[in-house]
Amino acid sequence: MLSVTRWYDADRLLLWLFSAYLLVDALNGFLLNEWGRSFGLSAFYKLSLLLLTAWRLSQLAPHLLCALMLAGTVLMLGPLYSQLRYGLSPVGDISLILKLLSPVLCFAYFAALCRAEPGLFRQGAARMLGLNLATVLLNFALGAVGFGYSSYLPQPHLPQLDLGSKGFFNAANEVSVVLLALAALSLPLCWQRHKAGFLLLAAAWIGCASLLLTKTGLAGVVLLIMVVPLWGCWASLSSKWKGLLVVSVLLCLVLAALKLPDLLQQLGLWQKLQYVYQNQGLAGVLLSSRDQYALAIWQISTDYYSEWHRLFGIGMAGVSSHSWKFWAESDLFDLFIFYGVPGLLWTCWVFCGFWLHSLSCHLNRPSVLSASVLLLNSLLLGIAVVAGHVLSSGMLWPVWALANAWLLVPADEAADAA
Repeated sequence: MLSVTRWYDADRLLLWLFSAYLLVDALNGFLLNEWGRSFGLSAFYKLSLLLLTAWRLSQLAPHLLCALMLAGTVLMLGPLYSQLRYGLSPVGDISLILKLLSPVLCFAYFAALCRAEPGLFRQGAARMLGLNLATVLLNFALGAVGFGYSSYLPQPHLPQLDLGSKGFFNAANEVSVVLLALAALSLPLCWQRHKAGFLLLAAAWIGCASLLLTKTGLAGVVLLIMVVPLWGCWASLSSKWKGLLVVSVLLCLVLAALKLPDLLQQLGLWQKLQYVYQNQGLAGVLLSSRDQYALAIWQISTDYYSEWHRLFGIGMAGVSSHSWKFWAESDLFDLFIFYGVPGLLWTCWVFCGFWLHSLSCHLNRPSVLSASVLLLNSLLLGIAVVAGHVLSSGMLWPVWALANAWLLVPADEAADAA
């Protein structure tokens, strides 16, 4: 009995720690903004969170933890060879590999906890969503009144120097995928219980995405806001109303496309996109020069390293020792360069695993929530290819794992938890 109580308290503490992780990220950014140093607060907190999760998973599902440790060892083969052959430090790769393992580790823990202590998981998951949601909204409210960082660095071709705002969060691209994960979970849960509240929450998410001013954040949030009520109303409509709804949505999309330049002009993003389009064409707008970075990094890998070395990856240091720009910012490409075929296989396995999990849940128990999470996993896969900062993100993994684990909660209990 004492042992059961001890594990229950450990899980409750861990869920509380997950509830505060974005607050720690914001505090980390505040310290950097005010004093120029964060003392490694966010990194230490997340590493502690990761180690505690691994320790608890060792009791709940030790075979899964062993499999993850084996995967991490295989991913380190290329960087370790780079250290032995060229004396390149693998410290950066150890940190990145921990990030790559984190979403699966966290999801495995949440899924095991949901089976072992469903009541505790539902309570902790609702608190984790609520507190992290409040942290993000408060952070952007502070950003809207001038605190924190701008989303884009000053550029000579832009008349507005402080373009966008990310509050006290550091990485705009990582914040944009966190927005999508939180929106994909909070919007359908709100729709199921409070239709009026859904409108207010949707307006808040649009406000956050408009402040952040990333293409993925804006497009993804708008798409999620459209899909949730459409799916929620679809089953109850007759064929005539379904046809009318489809036509209305198409007309709204056409109208939005026609008004898009005016909207981007109001947001301050039009000049930036116009400058990129004039110099790099449509590919530059969609990829933000990532194709050029990828070509340069690929040239480095072929000029300085053998084919067998590239097969297992050359590591982050293998690229950074020859170029300051060692990220192409496409997860599939970057992780292939860093960790070779094992890195590419791991990336595909994680994204396909989450996508198939959400698809299976949606087919077995269709709901607004399962449709939203399925769309989230599809969006994150697309973003990982063209924009990166998904699997390699240090901010996304807890809420991404939470969104997928929430699908394991029975429908009525999931609504109660919300």
